[in-house]
Amino acid sequence: MSSFLEPPRLRIGEDSEEERRATWLELFYDLVFVVAVSQLAHYLHSDVSLSGVFGFVALFIPVWWSWIGTTFYANRFDSDDVGHRLLTAVQMLAIAALAVNVHHGLGNSSTGFSLSYALGRAVLVVEYIRAGWHIPTARPLTTRYAIGFAIAATLWAISAFVPIFWRNVLWSLGLFIDFTTPLLARKLLLEIPLHSSHLPERFGLFTMIVLGEAVIAVVNSVSEHSWDVLTVISAVFGLSIAFSLWWVYFDNLGGTPIQRARTEGRTTIFNIWPIYPW
Repeated sequence: MSSFLEPPRLRIGEDSEEERRATWLELFYDLVFVVAVSQLAHYLHSDVSLSGVFGFVALFIPVWWSWIGTTFYANRFDSDDVGHRLLTAVQMLAIAALAVNVHHGLGNSSTGFSLSYALGRAVLVVEYIRAGWHIPTARPLTTRYAIGFAIAATLWAISAFVPIFWRNVLWSLGLFIDFTTPLLARKLLLEIPLHSSHLPERFGLFTMIVLGEAVIAVVNSVSEHSWDVLTVISAVFGLSIAFSLWWVYFDNLGGTPIQRARTEGRTTIFNIWPIYPW
């Protein structure tokens, strides 16, 4: 049972070597991304073209970045009080709204997409302000993050009320600020490193979500056609690709950069930057 009011706590230092698992709340939170990824897959399926691929990438990046933001917050700071649960619930509503607005996210529903993303980032800003208030040693980092992410969220909110062209410009500028905020805080990140057992699991779970959507797409596609040799071959190849991607990621890449850095005693942001830059 959660505490009614439990301040965020820093999950490094004495606790940094303890094994951490994804919490039930984190797993429940990830479920909403199953829906978002599914809607993105349907978007691409409905427009398998070069413009469709570019549109898919443009919409996937904000969804992925929303997950990245909350994941890295939870990796460094953790609490299970009512306040955190309620903020997480609001973030889930924002991601669900993103999913609802995906199909026409670059057109008619781009206003809703903009406001949904802005809401999710605004909640993350509140989380960082709250963490900085209760953890003085982390305040320089949380303040930097809160300011950068707040500026980006404001640009996304403003973009909902301007023409499409300027909306796209503000989206790009907002994402640029979102991406560069951690880059500009690299020295501060050295003082608050990532938790090395928790992060690979979260990335692994998100990867499983994406691979699961690939399996669902294969099954749905096959179920809509009569069984013949080409259908069977397509199904086998589709599932083989998903299985191969699982094999490559989890057998060779999943979690190894950060855990290798910890094993060798050099867990710094510079060593793990290529895979986990935040």
